Amino acid sequence: MKCERCGADTAVLKKATKSFGHGQNLIVIEKIPVVRCSTCHDSYLTADTARELDRIRKNRRSLGETRPVLVATFKKSAA
Repeated sequence: MKCERCGADTAVLKKATKSFGHGQNLIVIEKIPVVRCSTCHDSYLTADTARELDRIRKNRRSLGETRPVLVATFKKSAA
């Protein structure tokens, strides 16, 4: 696959999971197609994928399913 950023033929489609919002508005979306290039090391979404993410986020209550999830807080200093 050709990378839209650098033009190399080293881009591949990977699946990612990302969370949006917080608290009662939190939604986790799985299997998001992300283009990743091994030449320029960039990752990006296609316009179609971004539109679908917006659609899912706007309709989270009707499209999502409730699942139990563990949440941890990172407390160690980065320094």
